[in-house]
Order: sequence, then structure tokens, then C-alpha cells
Amino acid sequence: MICKWLRVNFGKRTDEEKSLFVKIVFQIHDNVFWQYYLILSGIVLVGFTTFNIFYNLHYLKKMKAALPLYKAGRTEDYIAEVESLRCRAKGRFANNMLTINLSAGYCKLEQYDKAAELLESLSNVKLSGEYQLVYCINLCLCYFYQKQTDRAIALYESSQRIFNPYRNSKSHGGSIAVLDIFAAIGVKDYVRAAKLLQEARSRWDDTRFLDDYRYLEEIIHQPRAE
Repeated sequence: MICKWLRVNFGKRTDEEKSLFVKIVFQIHDNVFWQYYLILSGIVLVGFTTFNIFYNLHYLKKMKAALPLYKAGRTEDYIAEVESLRCRAKGRFANNMLTINLSAGYCKLEQYDKAAELLESLSNVKLSGEYQLVYCINLCLCYFYQKQTDRAIALYESSQRIFNPYRNSKSHGGSIAVLDIFAAIGVKDYVRAAKLLQEARSRWDDTRFLDDYRYLEEIIHQPRAE
């Protein structure tokens, strides 16, 4: 009966009312009560933070395990795996991370509309570090390939402070170099675009950029009316 009464009456109260309720029912002195209240609050906070860290690490590990599919060219299998993880992930960080990685799969399949839709769903999310970088790179790339040149240029220019620290990065430098070429083409500076393409091919010879280079070269050398 006591347990039932506590459930009915205690569950309806605010946090302040609950604190006062506990003090009165158990006749705890103010100093002792607040000492243990703060300790307990700290324990709960640490416990929640620890759980959150391990939860995110779990999905990071799962995401890392899916990457060989992407690198092996099994893009549809990669997308299916990441989509499955994304459907199960409840945490905000895990969901955002998986959404960005999922967009990379759709970019590889040249399904830029789908990739852009995924990335735009994060437009109001505050990202940081490499997640912010990859988000901007992928969305910029989508806009250029969709021929939404104005949007692409605007995002490219506003993202320079994000791109610049990674221009020499082995992981991201080549992607930024591709965007530099797209941007030069976007403002019809084909001479500069050709020079940047030559430099990119020499410096960033990873096979994942070959399709980008071929596409950009075709645009640069298209016949144009004088």
C-alpha cells in the first residue's frame, strides 16, 4: 500500500517538491540531505555521461566495421548496413554521424539528390571537427554535381575556415582540391581550373578521385562559343 501511494503521489511532483517530500518523509536534516543530494546528483550525471560515451563508441565501432564494404566498392551493401545502424541508433551524436557516412555512400553511387537530402536534414544541427568538415565537403560536392552552382559556391566560400586546416590532410585534402576545381569552373575560370586539376592529379592520386577528375576534365575542355 505504501509503495502504491508513493507511486501515485510522488510521480506527479516537480523536482523541488520531490526533494522536500523526501526530506519530510524520512526526516533528514538539511545539511545532511543536501550533501547526499549533491553526491547522488553527481553520481547520476557521471553514470549518464559514461553510458552516453559507451553508447556512441558502440556505434562508432559498428560504423568502422562497415567501412571495408565502402572501400571494396560494395556500396549498396555499405548503404544497407549504415541505414540499418541509423534506424537503430537513438542517440543524437550516433544518428548524425551515421547520416553523414550514409550520404557518402549515396555520393559514391552518384545519387546526389538523396545524399543532399540526408545532409540537409542536419542543417540545424551544430556539428564540429571532422564531422562538420565532411558534412560541408559532401554537401558542397552534391550541389556542384546537381549543377546548383550558386548554392555550391556560397557554401564553398562560407566553409573556407573549415576547409583550410585540412588542405594538407591525407584523408580530406584531395576532396577539398576537387571542390577548388569545381569552384573555379563555377566562376568560369577554366584556365585556373585546368591548372588546379593538373596539380590535384599529381598530388592526390587516390583512385577514389579518378571519376571526379574525368568529369571535371570534360567540363574544362568542352567547346565554348567565343
